[in-house]
Amino acid sequence: MTRPAPRSMLDRRRFLSLAAAGVGLAGIGALGVAGCSSDSGSASGSGEKLDYISPTDPEVAAAEAARTSTGRTASFALAAGLSTVDLGGRLVNTWTYGAGAVAPELRLSAGDTLTASINNGVPADTSIHWHGIRVRNDMDGVPPVTQAAIASGTSFDYSFVAPDPGTYWYHSHSGLQADRGLFGALVVEDPNDASGADADAVLVLDDWVDGMGTTPDAVMAALNPALSGGHAGHGGGAAMPAPIGADDAAVATSLTSGGHGDSAVLGGMTQHIAYPMHLVNGRPPNDPAVIEAAPGSRLRLRIINAGAETPYRFAVAGHRLTVVAVDGYDVVPTETDAILIGMAQRYDVTVTVASGAWPVVAAVEGRPGYASTVLRSTDAAPLANPDVGGTIPELSRQLVLESDLRPAESVVLSSKPVDRDYRVDLLQAGDRYVWAMAGADAGKLVMKQGERVRITMTNTSTMWHPMHTHGHTFAIPDYGGLRRDTVNVLPGTSLAIEFDADNPGEWMFHCHNAYHFEAGMTANMMYIR
Repeated sequence: MTRPAPRSMLDRRRFLSLAAAGVGLAGIGALGVAGCSSDSGSASGSGEKLDYISPTDPEVAAAEAARTSTGRTASFALAAGLSTVDLGGRLVNTWTYGAGAVAPELRLSAGDTLTASINNGVPADTSIHWHGIRVRNDMDGVPPVTQAAIASGTSFDYSFVAPDPGTYWYHSHSGLQADRGLFGALVVEDPNDASGADADAVLVLDDWVDGMGTTPDAVMAALNPALSGGHAGHGGGAAMPAPIGADDAAVATSLTSGGHGDSAVLGGMTQHIAYPMHLVNGRPPNDPAVIEAAPGSRLRLRIINAGAETPYRFAVAGHRLTVVAVDGYDVVPTETDAILIGMAQRYDVTVTVASGAWPVVAAVEGRPGYASTVLRSTDAAPLANPDVGGTIPELSRQLVLESDLRPAESVVLSSKPVDRDYRVDLLQAGDRYVWAMAGADAGKLVMKQGERVRITMTNTSTMWHPMHTHGHTFAIPDYGGLRRDTVNVLPGTSLAIEFDADNPGEWMFHCHNAYHFEAGMTANMMYIR
């Protein structure tokens, strides 16, 4: 496996996004833009020589060898290819890992080694990121940071121990491919699960645009013409998607010109794209993937927001939810009627299944739209019309936010002095679709193994950002130490995260709004010796 030098120059995505905002090279240096470093190996021009740990260095292999392993291997084969998918009677052409609009669900147990062979049959470079898993750095699936991109017509083998139980997912980390069909659920089962659930079901929520008269690349071009094509240096290569046609461009413009959503609980603006369809497990409301369970049983729902730009408010008609875990980490069980799920976040909730057929709704937060399915007890008849619309009473009742949750005692991050205390600004360049991570520390997020790291994010923009760290799960002090790998940072607020530097290598830290990410809101966290 080949890889560019670990200390690359300012990448093309960030350069183009800042150039589009009218920021010249001198301005880029003044901003301290994330990911910018000199060829000399100094930290943001400080003159200090740093000895970086790259994904192929011995420290990465040593960290993997130290993980608790069952000795078992779960093997999977995935083929990224061009597909025609039936979305409730509408046929769309897209890119998938199988025949459906969501990839096959992968399951294994904590401590198992996951091996996955990926064959790239799409006309572009690709990769797979194992979202939320403490993978070894060279298996994180982020070209060009942790591996060379998988070229069209070639294959790549991933192999790593999945050390922690929980609900995770996998997706392409190349351009906007995850806003096509290149994503799926990944469940790491806990042999010591204490939730008391009799069964579980995975619900993958998604906003869908590909093949609906346009493509994600056309949408990106409509939002920011300077980033046309949706790669901007991230996972791009010799084989790029076809040029954007006039019809695709026209539809993309219509989807992005209708204003933005608005939500008080997210601090204002919610999204820029009016997605034409929303799915649960790759199915639209008029053709749902029904969940069946015995009446009176305790069912664990593993809910994954795989959407690119859409937050969802989730509820089950006729049922209270008990939140038992977020992003793979247990919480103090918390009852509610509804939850709010940002992009890339996962919630595990339990319900006691009532007899009957019940709508399950994920309503778009801040603007019209919804995904839905049906929870049906095994003694109930099917609903005559499974698409009951996007409104059920539970959506407007008690709403538990992530700030209301607290970690289970077993997952609390131990108290320890902070060794490195960083501050990063999340910003938009005026009113343009240009997003960045900046500030004095953004370009020098370095750490040594064993250190406690704090990063305080200040959102100076007018829109919320679901911020995600690769390779690490953090604690949120303001939320009682809640553990997550993706947290929503509201506009006009500051929020700190803390984690132990226990997984050496070079890791991305970015906004998981896919279009903000492509427009420049990303940084790298780098281990040094």
